[in-house]
Amino acid sequence: MSSQFIGFISIGALFLLIAIGCPIGLAMILVGAGGFAAIVGLEPAINILETGAFETASNYSLTLIPLFLLMGNLISNAGLSRDLFLAARKFTGNWNGGLAIAGVSASAAFSAVSGSSLATASTMTRVAYPEMIAHGYDKRLAAGSLAAGGTLGIMIPPSIALLLYALITEQSVTAMFLAGFLPGLLAFSLYVITVIIMAKLWKSTEDKHSLQELGSYGLALKRFAPIAILFGLVMGGLYGGLFTPTEAGGAGAALALFFALWRGMKWVQLKQVLRETVRMSSTIFLILIGAEIFGYLLSVSQISFEMIHFFKEYHFSSGQILATILIFYIVMGFFMESLSMILLTVPIFYPLITQVGIDPIWFGILVVVTVEMGLLTPPVGMNLFVVKDAAKDIKLSEVIQGVMPFFIADIVRLFILILFPVITLYLV
Repeated sequence: MSSQFIGFISIGALFLLIAIGCPIGLAMILVGAGGFAAIVGLEPAINILETGAFETASNYSLTLIPLFLLMGNLISNAGLSRDLFLAARKFTGNWNGGLAIAGVSASAAFSAVSGSSLATASTMTRVAYPEMIAHGYDKRLAAGSLAAGGTLGIMIPPSIALLLYALITEQSVTAMFLAGFLPGLLAFSLYVITVIIMAKLWKSTEDKHSLQELGSYGLALKRFAPIAILFGLVMGGLYGGLFTPTEAGGAGAALALFFALWRGMKWVQLKQVLRETVRMSSTIFLILIGAEIFGYLLSVSQISFEMIHFFKEYHFSSGQILATILIFYIVMGFFMESLSMILLTVPIFYPLITQVGIDPIWFGILVVVTVEMGLLTPPVGMNLFVVKDAAKDIKLSEVIQGVMPFFIADIVRLFILILFPVITLYLV
């Protein structure tokens, strides 16, 4: 058997293992080592198991991951989410669908320091959903806006997805974060427009008299202050050259700890935050080790070069290649979690897109936008289940109906970013 044939068989085996419930990190390790052994030999395969795990675990750049996760978990448990919602509600309450816009706005602000879509969706649903229902909002709009708002966590920097893409492809973390800023604002703007339209169709409005209970605009700005300071420290330090990415993560985690303690976080809660950070970091590192070992298989099997040869033989343009890859991501999003998709597929596609002249930073943003859409699509759209679990009184079918207008907004955003790359690259 040729090395390319073994490579393609190994990819099929990998998807089979994932389909039957094998953890993706473990599946990548088993398939990567097994395929490498079939091509090169058993002893070299054993060696890559050792070197792959050691190189990943000892990579200084990867210390960013637990630091950003710790920062996000501290903020998630510091009780700042309700302040964000109340502050946003003060500014948007007079708008049509103001409560839902406040939920999306608070989600955008929260995700700017959380970096996690699931944490954003879960936290903001518990805060904002009861308020919307109490004011007579349609359940579909309430749940759909919060599920969609949660996806902003994967795009608005600092984002774990952008961070992982940068580390895998050896791009600048700062450049990827800056590239994600305007597409994130574009997503927020399109979501607000969608809320305004759907609030009219689903007849969801707020009693304006309740806004008087929220206090002054000065109080609203005060409620925004901790998140604004934290975001300014991390992104301002990176953009201004004051911090390396790792130093920015450490400074952000330290400031988040200060805010959490200032808000009265107890030792029991802090232990829970640390435990959750270790659990999440361990999961990601196992997948990263699997991606490293699977990368050895991709290298020796030369699958990427075979793909390049195929597309050149049939005279595919760079635009057609990009469209093919993005459609693949949209389809995969129906069945696979976003971070796993990035770690599994980017090593396969990255040599191809660089070979045909596609800008890797622009491509990375398009990939993250596309896999983000998978968070809203059944049967594996994680934000759908997170919102349903947090809301309790809503059916999954109603959540799905609620997110469909926002999914359409995401498709519009994807086309805008494809047609106008300058939106992505302007700040880089």
